Amino acid sequence: MNRRLIGNILLILLLVLIGSGILMYFLPFKKNIASLHTFFALLFMLAMVFHIVNNKLPLRNYIIGKRLSKFKKLQSPLIVFVAIILTLGVYFELPLLNRLYAFGNQIRNEQLGKKEVNFDYQVIDLKKSAGGKLVSVELKKGSAFQYPLFAIWIEDINGNYIQTLYISRVISSSTFDFGKKKEGKWESATVRRPEALPYWSHKRGIKAEDGLYMPLGNSSDIDAYSGATPTGNFIINSKSKIDKGNYKIIVELNQSYDWNEYYTKDKFPQDKIYSGSGQVGQPSLIYSAEISPNDFDAKTYKIMQLIGHGHYSGQNGELYEDLSKVTSAKQIADRIILSINNLIN
Repeated sequence: MNRRLIGNILLILLLVLIGSGILMYFLPFKKNIASLHTFFALLFMLAMVFHIVNNKLPLRNYIIGKRLSKFKKLQSPLIVFVAIILTLGVYFELPLLNRLYAFGNQIRNEQLGKKEVNFDYQVIDLKKSAGGKLVSVELKKGSAFQYPLFAIWIEDINGNYIQTLYISRVISSSTFDFGKKKEGKWESATVRRPEALPYWSHKRGIKAEDGLYMPLGNSSDIDAYSGATPTGNFIINSKSKIDKGNYKIIVELNQSYDWNEYYTKDKFPQDKIYSGSGQVGQPSLIYSAEISPNDFDAKTYKIMQLIGHGHYSGQNGELYEDLSKVTSAKQIADRIILSINNLIN
């Protein structure tokens, strides 16, 4: 085919691709522009085939660097290497290279009145947990999230405690990294926090030496299920040996110093925990989801529902369903999703 004709065709096709590419970058998705870009891209590839066939000898000489110095012969391999690096960088979303896409995406979203938000999740795998059922809890943090403590456990359908699936490490041993100050520096120390997760601790039903239901030191029933306390959005993966049946999965969370108009600093002056040693605020919140035998047949997802709160200073293990005095604590979690999956069929 005539080289001049092929050259003109390639130039025209390239101009169309540049124009449609610019429109696709700055404007929200439009099917006609995308179709135009795709169609002319296919024509461009076809024309390139004819161009390569017509110019295979000159192209070969360009690539191998015929009659060029050794240094200039490296030009083609270097270009290929740079192209590969850029391709991999864009594909794997290298931040520096991804900025160009992000900029265009922001422009397109603004025209649609959309805002793109990315959620990074911390994944906590409790590898020492055992069983054939994988129980995962995903929490997307809310606007009031400030490093709360968590407990996750299983109950039978009548509310009888079966086992813990996850417990914040500091609660599982009552050992806090910032337990006490010595000579102006924080040191690890034992701190008793009965007000932290009272619904879980009383459900577990094991008293420590000091008479509190909170664990003290190592505990064989929960050691494998203790983990780092999440500092943001998280997914906790735990395992259980439960058989197919009806159960409740419970999540209790609590955050210190989140006082409100009702739960003020001096609300209960006679309470030795609330107005004394406790790191209090609004009481712990309890979320629940029920699972049935059918939920074990395939991977199942459940939205966990807020069902009540614990005692404000941990004096008992009651579930208080009146949430009218709880305010900002309801925004600690934006949503909590439970998933159940069989590891062994």
